[in-house]
Amino acid sequence: MSICWLHWVKDGVFGEDDAPFGQPTPATNGSVIRNFVINLFRQHGYPGITKAQRLLEHDLDALFGLLTMN
Repeated sequence: MSICWLHWVKDGVFGEDDAPFGQPTPATNGSVIRNFVINLFRQHGYPGITKAQRLLEHDLDALFGLLTMN
């Protein structure tokens, strides 16, 4: 995975460049969380980040299920 692709996903899907962070620490924390979510979706075999968001956004049981070791 290239750096350019990761930046596009984080900006295009998560809107990272438009995030309202004024200080560097919250921006860094937000970036770490977005990286974690992207890797979590990829690890569980979702074909795309947007597809995973749409499938999981209203299904808390499935969302929390990603965090378990099942």
